[in-house]
Amino acid sequence: MWALSRYGLRGLQRESYVLFAIRTVNSLGFSMAMPFFGIYLVETRGVSLLTTGLVYFAAGALGMGGQMFGGRIVDAVGPKKVMLAGYVMSVASSVALGYMVLEHASAFYFFAVYCLFSLLRSVSNPATGSIIAGHPEDQIRPGYNLLTIGGNLGFAIGPAIGGPIADAYGYSTVFFLSAASVIPVIILTVLLIRGGMRHTPRESGVRRSLSWREDSTVISFLILTGALFVAVGYEITPLSLYVADFLRFTNTQIGYLFATNGAVIVLLQLPLIDLVQRAKTLIFPLLVSPLLVALSFLLAGLSKGFLQYELVMVVITLGEILLTVPSQTVIALFSKSGNRGTYQGYYYAASSMGRSTANAAGPSLFQVLSFAPALGWYVMAGFTVLVFVGFLALGPRLQRDYESMWRRTGSGP
Repeated sequence: MWALSRYGLRGLQRESYVLFAIRTVNSLGFSMAMPFFGIYLVETRGVSLLTTGLVYFAAGALGMGGQMFGGRIVDAVGPKKVMLAGYVMSVASSVALGYMVLEHASAFYFFAVYCLFSLLRSVSNPATGSIIAGHPEDQIRPGYNLLTIGGNLGFAIGPAIGGPIADAYGYSTVFFLSAASVIPVIILTVLLIRGGMRHTPRESGVRRSLSWREDSTVISFLILTGALFVAVGYEITPLSLYVADFLRFTNTQIGYLFATNGAVIVLLQLPLIDLVQRAKTLIFPLLVSPLLVALSFLLAGLSKGFLQYELVMVVITLGEILLTVPSQTVIALFSKSGNRGTYQGYYYAASSMGRSTANAAGPSLFQVLSFAPALGWYVMAGFTVLVFVGFLALGPRLQRDYESMWRRTGSGP
């Protein structure tokens, strides 16, 4: 109870706790299967790293459009319907992929199904974020903290289960189990999430799209956030393919690496976010984040063994913690009641496109540098330092614009 009060998690609206449960179970099912999808294509089906990366990029590009469109749908019909549509697509995609593994379907069909369902599922992503954005301002950051902890609690458990199951029973089993895990998520959403327009009602005069002339600060922030998600995205498919293909880690070991990612977030997110909040500026955690990520890449280039990569995962996860909740909170604070879904759509589009770019760039870079693949980590370290410089330049303008909005509206931190 002390921890709940200390970090602002006690007294949140009921939906925050329901969304925590939904995110936990949904993430568990997703992470049970998806980290091993690329490994299956490369190691079992013989698909090249370059082709696999391009497929991930195409799926991410489609997902980016789907999330921007989904944000507008949330503002139009409310989050509940959009969430349910996304969960139904999750079940369908996992069942389809599991069946195709059993049937040894052509790699082309895997690509087509993965891209199609990435588009359809992405439409629902802004819904949960828009619900939190509609809560009282002092509950927004704690609400996102709780949501992120739920997602990573599931991510701590899912790969640790999925890796041994994939080794023992094959990849199709983890896809079918992933589909089954979404059933309780659908039930919770139907029974405990309110429908209608309560969270994001239309508001007269609210602009539901961004323009450079009016929103250059927010757009610049989204571009830099997307770029940092490119770096953080290296912890999933690029890292798993690198350690599987070049260092010959087993699926079980890779599952434990991803479990470490989730466990670190569950254990350290609240105290770490609480610590950086004392700086009283929006940008401070987003200055520390790229430095930690760059450090993790330097360590990855030097590391060879499993325990060394556990350290790499811990460091990059600390950087991820200081990116996710702070960046989503900034977007929520700049949005209004009539466009919360739309702004969350922009945010999820930036994060999705960043991660998908990592999924494409990572395998491609490792293949191009196959004579010395560790060089790819050093290239990304340099890229991440450039992102740090961008946030450093944007910080004063971001803080100034937010304080100006605070004075106009009478709201603020």
